[in-house]
Amino acid sequence: MSAEQRLSDHERALYSRQIRLPGVGEAGQLRLREAKVLLLGAGGLGSPVGLYLAAAGIGVIGIADPDKVEISNLHRQIIHGFDTLGLPKTISAAEALGEINPGLKVALHPEGFTVENASDLVARYDVVVDGTDNFATRFLAADACVLGGRPLVHGSVLREAGQVGVFLPKTGCYRCLYPVIPDASSVPTCAEAGVFGATCGVIGSWMASEVIAVLLGKRSASRLLVVDVGSGTSKLIALSADPACPCCGASPVIRSLEKAAYAPISCQSSELMSETPLEVTVEEAQRLLSGPNPPQLIDVREMDEYAVCRIEGSRLIPMNTVPMRLAEIPQDVPVLVQCHHGGRSMKVTHFLRSKGYTRVSNVKGGIDAWSLKVDPQVPRY
Repeated sequence: MSAEQRLSDHERALYSRQIRLPGVGEAGQLRLREAKVLLLGAGGLGSPVGLYLAAAGIGVIGIADPDKVEISNLHRQIIHGFDTLGLPKTISAAEALGEINPGLKVALHPEGFTVENASDLVARYDVVVDGTDNFATRFLAADACVLGGRPLVHGSVLREAGQVGVFLPKTGCYRCLYPVIPDASSVPTCAEAGVFGATCGVIGSWMASEVIAVLLGKRSASRLLVVDVGSGTSKLIALSADPACPCCGASPVIRSLEKAAYAPISCQSSELMSETPLEVTVEEAQRLLSGPNPPQLIDVREMDEYAVCRIEGSRLIPMNTVPMRLAEIPQDVPVLVQCHHGGRSMKVTHFLRSKGYTRVSNVKGGIDAWSLKVDPQVPRY
C-alpha cells in the first residue's frame, strides 16, 4: 500500500472515534477521503449535511446553489452567519466547511443545478444530495441521477416533519414514489407554513448519515424515512422499483433531460382558476361531452386498463407519459381528465394547471363512477 493509500497520523487522530466503528476502519475512512459528493442547496438541509460530511472526512464536496444569504435564513441554515449576509451561499458555505476541515476540497457551482449542467455535474460526483426546496429541481435531480446511474439522497422538511430518501440505481427512484411533478400550490412552502429550525438539523444529519452509509457500501436498496419531530416518531419504508415508472421502469419515457419538463411552476391566480372547476361529477361530465362544443377527455389509466373499458371519445395518455406528451393535450378547449377512481386524474389535473392549462377539470370518481351512475354498459373492474 502506497503512502497515498494510507491515512496520515493527523487523519488517524482526527477521525479516530469514527475509524473504530464497525464497518469503517482505516479502509472505510480512505473510501470517504476519496469520495466526491454533490450538495444541491446550501440551505436548511444543506447546512447540516455539509458540516457533517466535511467533519466525517469526505474528500470533495461540490455545492450548487444560486442564492445569497438572507437574514431569514439564519434560524435554520446554520452554515451561514451574520458576517456572511449578502454573500453567495456557495462562498459562505465553503468558508464554513474549510473551518471544519481544512483538508477538504470544495467545488463551487454558483449557477445552481440546471437542465443545462445537470448531466455533467452528476457524472463528476459519486453521490448527489438533494436539499432543495422546489419540485422542479427535485425531479430534475432525481431524473439526472437515474440517467447517470448515481445514488441520490433526498431530504425535505415542512413545519416539524420531514423525509429522508435514499434512491439507489435499479432499486427504485424518486418517480417510483411521485411519478408526476405536482402543482406547486398543492403543498405550502416553508415561507408560507413555517419550519422549525431543529427539524432541519434532524433531517439534514440523517441525510449525512445516509450518504456515509452509501459510500461505505452499507445500503443495497432504496428506502424512505418519514420523521415527525413534533411527535417524536419515525417510520422506515422499504421501497422497490416500479415497473411502470416513467424514469426507471421497464419502458421509460424519460430518456433525456428536456428543459420544458422542468420549467419553474408559476401558480395561476385563484380568480383565473375559479372560472373552471377543479372537479366535476360524472353526470356533469356526460352533459359537457354531449354538448355542442365537447371538451377533450383524457384517460390517464394504463393501456391494459383502457383495453378493459373506456368512455367513447377519450384519448389514452397514461399518467406517467403526460409530461412528455403535453403537445397532444389542447389548451384552446376545455379538458376533462379521467382515471379509474379519480386519484391519478386529480394529480394530472393539478400538474396540467401548473403548466398553464386553465380549463382543465378532474372527473370525480373516474370511469368506475361513470359505470355506476351514467352508463352501466361500461364494464367495472
